Amino acid sequence: MSVEAVRTTIIWTAAVIAFLAGVGLCIAGFTVPPEGEIDGSVLAATGEFLTFFGSVFGIGEFTRIQLAKIREEARGKRKEADNSVE
Repeated sequence: MSVEAVRTTIIWTAAVIAFLAGVGLCIAGFTVPPEGEIDGSVLAATGEFLTFFGSVFGIGEFTRIQLAKIREEARGKRKEADNSVE
């Protein structure tokens, strides 16, 4: 297994665990007495978990896609420069 595949697996696993923990805290906030009242600490923790989840998927994937575009543009310009020299 390549280093990139291991890295991707770790990121996805951490994000899914964080998401499930956030959902679990939301459910616990409704079921622990007093029922139906969400404590501020539950909301804060849930927000942190979901922010982590969103940042891993959103920012990480956005950055990966943008870097791939930049690399492709650089390769295209390099090929054009190589062709113009010949």
